[in-house]
Formats: sequence, C-alpha cells, structure tokens
Amino acid sequence: MRAIFSTLTLVIFIAAYGQSKLVFEKTDHNFGDIREESGPAEYTFKFVNAGDEPIKITSVKASCGCTTPGWTKEEVMPGDSGYVKAKYNPRNRPGRFRKSLRLTSTDASSNMTLYISGFVKPKPKTPEQEFPVLAGDLRLKYRRMNIGKITTEKPVEKTFDVYNYSDTVTVLNADEMTLPDHIKIELVQEFLNPREIGQIRITYDPIKKADYGFVSDNIQLSANSEENLSVIAVIEEYFPEMTAEELDNAPKLEVSERSYDFGRVTAGVVLEKEFELTNAGKEKLELRTVKSNCGCITYEIKKKGIKKGKSQTLKVSFDTSEMRGNQYKSITIYSNDPVAPTQIITIKGKVEKAD
Repeated sequence: MRAIFSTLTLVIFIAAYGQSKLVFEKTDHNFGDIREESGPAEYTFKFVNAGDEPIKITSVKASCGCTTPGWTKEEVMPGDSGYVKAKYNPRNRPGRFRKSLRLTSTDASSNMTLYISGFVKPKPKTPEQEFPVLAGDLRLKYRRMNIGKITTEKPVEKTFDVYNYSDTVTVLNADEMTLPDHIKIELVQEFLNPREIGQIRITYDPIKKADYGFVSDNIQLSANSEENLSVIAVIEEYFPEMTAEELDNAPKLEVSERSYDFGRVTAGVVLEKEFELTNAGKEKLELRTVKSNCGCITYEIKKKGIKKGKSQTLKVSFDTSEMRGNQYKSITIYSNDPVAPTQIITIKGKVEKAD
C-alpha cells in the first residue's frame, strides 16, 4: 500500500530526522488520560520508506514489560508504508508514565526510539479494598494509627476514617475495647449505619503515658477484632515560653561525643563505650529516658538526676552477634534541657563474619 504524504510533510520529516529512510508521521504519542480498568491502550506509529532500497525492521524493544510492541515484519519497499504498534497495559500502574520503544532495522540510519506517554487514572477501590484492616464490625485503612509528634503539654485528639462493613448499625462499646488508660476511642458520629463510612476519634494523653520518644500501644476496638491494632506516637517534653534569664538558669545537657566509630569488628563481639553526660546549666538536669533504635544496644546509668556542673557516665553495650556489614545505630537521650531536650548519639562501624 502506498502512503500518501504531502511533499511539504516529507521535507519536514527528513529535515527533522536527518538521513533516516523511515519517515514517521510522529515519534512521540501522548494517550492523555486512560482508565486503569479499561484495559490496554494501543497506538500505531505509521511510517513510509522514503529511501530507494527495501528496509526491514529487525526488532522493536520496549523499555518496560508493560508495553507490548508489534511491527511490519516483511520488507517495506521504497515508497511503501509500514507501522510500529505500541500496546500499554495500565493495570496496577496508576499515575504518569513515559515509555520507549527502540526500533532496529536493516538500515542503520533509520534506527530510532519511539515514545508513548500518558496518565493512568486508578481503578476506583471498593470500600473493602480502601479499608482492608478488620476490627470487629469496622474496617480501617491501617493497622497502625499514627498520632504523630506530640508534647506533654496536654492530651491531643486525632481522627481516622472507618467503614462499617456489617449489616447492622454499629456503635463502639467502651466495655468491649481493650485500651490503656492514656488512650480513649469513640465514634465521631453516635453510630454508623451498615456500609457507611465514618470516623473514630482517638484522645491520647501523653502525661498518663509517662514515656518519651517513639511509643506504641496494642489495642482492640472490640472483643471479636481479627487484626492486631496499634496506636503510635513520638512524645517530647513540653516547655512553655521562657525568658532569657530563665533559659540562662535552665539545665543544659552536654554529651562528650556525638558519634563513635568502632571500625571493623568480628561478629559476636559485644562492644562497650562510655559517654560523659554533663549538666552545664544552673538547675538540676533530669534524664527522662534513653532509647536506641535497635534491641542490640543496651545502656547503664547510675543516676538520672545530674546537679549543675556534675556528670554521669552513660555506658553503652552493642551486641554484634546478629550483625553483618556496615552498621549505623543511634541512641536518643531525652532530658529536661529546654533548648535541646532530644539529643542523639550515633554508633557506626563494620561487622565482619567470623573466620
């Protein structure tokens, strides 16, 4: 079949693609918006052999398995036309995309790359997919409900979406819930009708929790909850606004070293390191707690109260038994230093396998 190209169009394409004998109508196609549930989107790139010798496409390689190429398999005679097809599968690929197809032919000057692009609109989720976590008659989006970073100033509230997937009206009964004293949970609405989306309100009291740093509590919303749920938060001490004089008189934590590199060690060794914690302020320093990001690290400290000008030794032990390769661990110290209540010590090195 002879392709019908205007002289002007042919001149433009040859000018744009140099000595390429295969002249395409376009080399970049944008599908625009396509729906994930609509199945593969397909576009055909058409070309004409503008040379004086037959040309055969030997391969078209897509940059992604999500794109299936097809092309004219026989030789394309001078003046005849051919095609390269691109079929893009949007399944499980929401969002923008840009893929390439690398064309190779018997004419090296005609080897080129074609492109397809677009935006995949995600398939609408069912309520069961949107709320995959079971909790009695309710479904939630996540097993872990994150309260975020909070201070000990006062209780905080946060809401989370829930879905009543049962066939009956649902209420939350405090007697059926398993909650610690510092957590209270209630429906924002008085009740939820069947197949209705609503919200639960969590009231979290960090003062009653009496802990600092990252904390987690396991909870149950009903006796027949099928999933393990947890409420997490990061707690820091609250300090009211202070005058310059008050800050000058406040406790001040100074750490002898902020990082320690133990170098290369053999797995199984228990490393020990001591850090000096000094109160450079004028009021008594209280160490609220010390936490590490790994169970492999333990610590010892004799007293958590440090008078002005005095020091305490923080003895840290790092068990390398289950470690291999480069290690980066941290120890976080929480205190009543109003300027720097949270201070981090980093421990790093390389653990090598024993011979």
